[in-house]
Amino acid sequence: MTTRGNGRAASALAVSAAVAAAAALTGGPPATAAPAPTAPQVRPIAPPVSKTLTLVTGQRIRVDMAGERVTAYRLLPGGGAAGALLSFGVGGGDRYTLPADAMPQIGRGLDLSLFDVTALARQTTQDGRIPVTLDFTGGATPTAPPGVQLTSTSPSTSRSTAAGYLTPAAFAQAVREHRLPPSLASVRLRGAPQAAAHPDFPLHTLQITAAGLAGAPADTPMGSIVLNTDDVSRFGTAVPVDGGEGNVQVPAGHYAIYTVFLDHDEQGSAVAYREVAQNATVADSDDTTAVTADESAADRRVSVTTPRPAKADLLKLTWFRKGPTGLVSFDSVQIGDPSTEAVYVNALPAAPDGSRYTVQWGGSSGPATGSGAYRYDVAFGSDDVPADQSFTVRDDQLATVEQHFSADPAGGDFPGALYALPVDDFTRAVEAAGQAVLAPPVDQGDTHIPGTRTEYMGTADGGAWAYTELTPQLDTFEADITTLTAGSTHRIDWAHGPLAPGLGAHRDQQLRDCTACAGGGLFSLYFPTGDSEPDHIGSTSATSANFTLYQNGTKVADEPDVLGAQVPATGQPATYRAVFDTDLAGTGATQSTRTHTELGFRDPGGTDPALALPADVPCPETDCRIMPALTLTYRLDTDQSNTSTGAEQAMDLTVGHLSYDGRGSQAAITSAAVSVSFDGGTTWQPAALTGAAGTYHATWQNTGTAAPALKVTASDAAGGTLTQTVTAAYSLAEGGLR
Repeated sequence: MTTRGNGRAASALAVSAAVAAAAALTGGPPATAAPAPTAPQVRPIAPPVSKTLTLVTGQRIRVDMAGERVTAYRLLPGGGAAGALLSFGVGGGDRYTLPADAMPQIGRGLDLSLFDVTALARQTTQDGRIPVTLDFTGGATPTAPPGVQLTSTSPSTSRSTAAGYLTPAAFAQAVREHRLPPSLASVRLRGAPQAAAHPDFPLHTLQITAAGLAGAPADTPMGSIVLNTDDVSRFGTAVPVDGGEGNVQVPAGHYAIYTVFLDHDEQGSAVAYREVAQNATVADSDDTTAVTADESAADRRVSVTTPRPAKADLLKLTWFRKGPTGLVSFDSVQIGDPSTEAVYVNALPAAPDGSRYTVQWGGSSGPATGSGAYRYDVAFGSDDVPADQSFTVRDDQLATVEQHFSADPAGGDFPGALYALPVDDFTRAVEAAGQAVLAPPVDQGDTHIPGTRTEYMGTADGGAWAYTELTPQLDTFEADITTLTAGSTHRIDWAHGPLAPGLGAHRDQQLRDCTACAGGGLFSLYFPTGDSEPDHIGSTSATSANFTLYQNGTKVADEPDVLGAQVPATGQPATYRAVFDTDLAGTGATQSTRTHTELGFRDPGGTDPALALPADVPCPETDCRIMPALTLTYRLDTDQSNTSTGAEQAMDLTVGHLSYDGRGSQAAITSAAVSVSFDGGTTWQPAALTGAAGTYHATWQNTGTAAPALKVTASDAAGGTLTQTVTAAYSLAEGGLR
């Protein structure tokens, strides 16, 4: 069978990660010229939108979007995610995710577009249906497969087509049970062409022949990922090669080919996964380029040994390739249960333009309670694919992280999950901004949300990790990239309230834009949700919000349901005041249900090096300087359901400035005050406050039974001010306080 790849039509989103991040934040590329001050052009900064997608094979994926751009996607538990799951894509382009055992059906009933996570996120309806086009054999009457509702049909003696909506769960079951109509030739995402459009260059035949372990044509379900390595945005596709041969039309050039083999036992269960990575050159001629993928070449079994017993629950292998253009492509496989499925690869030298091979492994102690639960998350990387695939986790290459998970006692339908991704220059280019890797749900085996677990993190591959948490309410919290050193111990608190808008204090390794910066004639400010960690940036499902911005006393933005705005800067020192309100009414949340934030500061202009934004931090402007905006970090003395059980309440409060790697305003903090209300904000009583210079300890008495509200005010020596009110900042224990 001959397959036409995606060409420019589907995989040519050749945008750098930094530009993609800026566009995601602002809803498009930065403006290039500021309008007249009398008519400021406001670019609202919309909150990210999250969707839960279900692939047509049953896997569930959580996707974060800014406008129509996917900023992150994560595998969710359940939905048939136990098998080998393949992902591939190019830097800045679409990401594809599909089960390995679905490879033979690509182009043979299931179109590759059904596994384009980026396109699915844009087109899947709010009720989870996928708009599709169906092709039938000539003369056949279009018939709806299980799980598909047809909205129109076009019978034809040559090729009949139909349009409709696909419900993934029902369709996936029909695929597994082989109940699709025999006349159905193809199902593709609506708008995807039946065959990829001809690109702007000649195509040539690449023939892939697969040989099984015994040398005969491979008869196991398998296929190949084919990626152009001259310009990785130029071509990428999946090619079914079961039955021994597959053909694909590609432009001339150099290619990385990753061929997948699945070995099964007599009962049909997968017992081994083998992936053969190889390179090929396709000549600019009429000759067919023939490549043989020999399953026996994948003879290096991947294994990981840990100091303490741990049952493997995550194994992810990623092959990265950098082309002469600097863009990075990747092919990745995640094994759902590596304890029952052996994994083999072949050795491969480093590529001339740059390559990286990364092994990520995770495993836990299994069912345990309290301090007895632990987990390993480790990574090993190299420029080549080494012949020795036996990796030993050493105690002197581990950091200890105590993960503390809090959650609104109202709960949610999702058990919660923590994602960990090892980060280097290659993952920053293609994955850290788009795909995170699942460390299993923390309610299975070793921990619950709310709950605590000890995690031993590997430092053998540099020790840089990116974390994301999904709470039971499907709120998202992301941590800055953290570089861990062997022997160090850390504590991370997730979703510990009050959850309130805040700009934070951040490290310099960033995947998100500066939250308040100016430069290049533009000024932008937006409010993510914060928890008790100053580097966390969160996203919650507020039902309403409003952002108002004043520049030199003039209102320049008043926008509903946004996080902030970008406006023209004045070109000289200016004062700003922002007012931001959020409301979680109707979401089921019982804590931090409403917030009101008023922030004021003066942009000094100029080129103060203390305010210069580090180069590693994306910014929607140019030559960015950090705004001297005040921030609050709360640390309430409550349990992991954000509930207080004591009559006397305590809270540590840090007042500081927005900062990145220590850069930011150094103005002295001159005042702070904390008040509490037990009647919804009608009356307030001051808390006792000790401390100075931004570090404070507040205490007050819990009275009544209503969830208390908190109000904090602060100021600095440069005239900056901040007032924040959080309704239902925490809960009071039922049955009385001690």
